[in-house]
Amino acid sequence: MERPRAKKRRPTPPRLDPVTQYAVDVRESRVVAGRPVRLACLRHERDLARQRTPAFPYYFDVAAAQHIIDFFPEFLTLENGDPFHLPPWLQFGYGSMFGWKCWGGERDGLRKFVHGFFETSKGSGKTPSAGGVGLYGETYDDEPHAEIYSTGFDKGQASIILNDAIRMAKGSPDLMEQLIVDTYNIANPSTGSFFRAASSQHRSKSGPRPHMVLSDEIHEHRDGTVVTKMESGFKNRRQPLGLKFTNSGSDKTSYCWQLHEKSLQVLEGAVQDEQWFAYVCSLDPCPACFDQGYRQPKDGCKDCDDWTNPIVWPKIAPALGIVIQPKYLQDAVDAALSMPSEYALKRRLNFCIWTETHQVWINSNAWDACKVDQVLERSDGRACAVGFDMSEKLDLTAGVVAVRIDDPEDAPEDIVELVDVEGDEEVRKTLRLNFSIDLIPFFWIPEDTLLERVRKDRIPYDAWKKDLKIFVTPGPVVDHDLIYRQFVGDIGKRYRPQRVGYDPHNATQFALQLRDKGKFTIVDVAQGRALSESFKLFEALVMLRRIRHTGNPVMSFCVANAEPKRDRYQNLWIEKPSQVKRIDGLIAAVIALSQLVLVQKTESVYARRGALVL
Repeated sequence: MERPRAKKRRPTPPRLDPVTQYAVDVRESRVVAGRPVRLACLRHERDLARQRTPAFPYYFDVAAAQHIIDFFPEFLTLENGDPFHLPPWLQFGYGSMFGWKCWGGERDGLRKFVHGFFETSKGSGKTPSAGGVGLYGETYDDEPHAEIYSTGFDKGQASIILNDAIRMAKGSPDLMEQLIVDTYNIANPSTGSFFRAASSQHRSKSGPRPHMVLSDEIHEHRDGTVVTKMESGFKNRRQPLGLKFTNSGSDKTSYCWQLHEKSLQVLEGAVQDEQWFAYVCSLDPCPACFDQGYRQPKDGCKDCDDWTNPIVWPKIAPALGIVIQPKYLQDAVDAALSMPSEYALKRRLNFCIWTETHQVWINSNAWDACKVDQVLERSDGRACAVGFDMSEKLDLTAGVVAVRIDDPEDAPEDIVELVDVEGDEEVRKTLRLNFSIDLIPFFWIPEDTLLERVRKDRIPYDAWKKDLKIFVTPGPVVDHDLIYRQFVGDIGKRYRPQRVGYDPHNATQFALQLRDKGKFTIVDVAQGRALSESFKLFEALVMLRRIRHTGNPVMSFCVANAEPKRDRYQNLWIEKPSQVKRIDGLIAAVIALSQLVLVQKTESVYARRGALVL
């Protein structure tokens, strides 16, 4: 009788390092993660496949990654006395930042990543782990005279990371053999290193040579001044590290939003920056909404991730079940739904949903969906109009060119129905749209007051100037004569507008110059409710993605600030929610649109059926 053969056991594959294991677990859906985190994990696996090649001169040092991961439980404890084991998401983040190294050249063996951006919900372990990274940088990162700084928008906030580090250092006998710890400083005499706090109130922040800058609660920072000034000293270090931690914010013109947007662009591959690591938690829009340009769930869509559904919570709380428990998030949901005053705050801090602080006319997702790589640089005979919203002496001035691009003859029309009130009855009007509009904005601000505006209003006019998204006029007040010369000498020549509309407030002399010297057709355009039909048309064009723009950040700032107003007659107009929130670019665009629909061109569909009338 034949002896039964023993079944062959399938060999167990060796366990991957924690960083790669996390990336694989996300890819294979064993770890639930939102799209940006999935992209971060795919980036790691893609880079592993091409490491140590001429096209990718970097490599992943497993031992270096494991070293920072092991440092936490071996030397640090939590407040309850337990060893500080990093949750898997932080093992992936810190293991990536310390594990990826340069290959060849002067930086051979040094860290690849210089900057790390971490955006998660509250309670994910960001702040205490940042204190641990600072202690590691001061003791075991092979950097003599290491200067470690925790930063914040004020002294108290800047000290939070440092205070966590002080507590953990005092709880570690091994670290206390090396360190001298007091209330405001952790010193390592053997290497000449220290760990301190710095904020915007810190008076001597221009001369540091930081090895690490640990910046917490970026969404609370008024601007990027303290972080960028501290990180400017990186040039004096071999392998500096700047870590930025945050919850989601509410201001899409803020420094935090700039970092958020850059991180998404790096993960999407739109921006190449091998020194930038990003881990951004978010809920996912459904495929249809994603195709429409939404990058977080669309309110009211039943197919997008529902922030009240526990199934999707691991996407925004990667330490769920480890650092915080589901009840914490359920309590946040209950508070948001039961108290309107808590709704926006809870969704932002606990569920990574960027919110606005006022009612928004056109949300950023809809506006971003209209973004294109390039718009027309000249009208080339197409119907064209310009709108101006001229500022008072110190404010932003906007001029927007609108060029109509008619659809092909056989293209289907979009049909839009609008509602007005005439007398006491609702009147429904039908729009048939078979054209798109390129918007080309121009902005001006007085040079002498620009930096003061940046400081007081916390609006990045200086960055916009540097990126050539805004022009400055010499002196302390806006120079309308210079704007006139720039328009007549350049903008007007390229686009040759048939009509130039303007808000008569502050613009009479400028308009007369355009008419008498520039020979343009000018139109005094009444504002507010009188522009209701043009506002409705503009809104419809945006929702149909028939507005085309290149993402000028000043224009996006104006769009984000527009608060809609309606009366009982269904008139629509917009206002700004505060004095520092400008809407001039959007007003100028709607003025341009109001004139564009009146332009008659023989080659246009309007010559066959007349101007569009609402």
